[in-house]
Amino acid sequence: MSEPRLYILLLLLRATVVLLILRVTIGIVSNYPDYLPPDFDAEFLRNREGYFFGVYAWAFYTHIVSGPLAIVFGLVLLSGKIRSRWPVFHRWLGRVQVLMVVGVLTPSGLVMSYWAASGPIGGFSLATLSILTSLCILQGWRAAVRRQYARHRRWMERTMILLCSAITLRLIVGTALVTHAQISWIDPEMFDPVANWLSWVVPLLIYESWSRNWRQKGAFPQH
Repeated sequence: MSEPRLYILLLLLRATVVLLILRVTIGIVSNYPDYLPPDFDAEFLRNREGYFFGVYAWAFYTHIVSGPLAIVFGLVLLSGKIRSRWPVFHRWLGRVQVLMVVGVLTPSGLVMSYWAASGPIGGFSLATLSILTSLCILQGWRAAVRRQYARHRRWMERTMILLCSAITLRLIVGTALVTHAQISWIDPEMFDPVANWLSWVVPLLIYESWSRNWRQKGAFPQH
C-alpha cells in the first residue's frame, strides 16, 4: 500500500475510533439519572444496597464523574493539531489530567474494585488497571518534564488505552448480548471476570506489538 493511501486509512481509522469512544461514553453518561438518587433496580447498582452508602458512594460518584472527563481530556491531549496550536493549553490540561487520574480516578477505582460485581478475579483486574493507569500517566508526565516527547506520547497512548477499558468492556458485553455468543470453554459465571481482563490486557498487547513494529521500521523516534 502506498504511503498516501496508508495515511488516509490511518486517518479514517483514527476518526472512527474517536467517534466510537465518544458514542459509548455518551451512552455511559446517559445512565447517570439512575444514580441520582441511586436506583438499585438499575443494572449497575443492582444488589449494592448493603454497602453503597459511605465510602463506596464517595468512590462511585467521584469515579463516574472523573472517568468520562479523563477519556475526553485524553482525546484532546492526544490531538496533534490542538497540541501544536495551543501548547500552553495542552500543558495545563495535561497537569489537570495527571492530578485527576492519580488523585481521583485511581483511588476511587481501587475502592470500587473491592466490591466488584465480577468477584475477586474481576476485582483484582480492576485494581491492577487502576494502578497501571496511574503508573503510565506518571511515566508520561516524567517523560514530558525531561522533554522526551516521543516517549511521553507513547506513555500517554498507553494511559488512554487503559482509560478506554470501560469502553472496550461495554463493547465486549454488548457484542456477547447482541449475538447471543456462547463461549463453551468459559463458565458463564466467569464471563464477567474474563471480560474485565480482556478489556485492557488485549488492547494493551495489541498496542505494544504495533508500536514495536513501527519503531523497528523507523516510523517513531527511539527517545
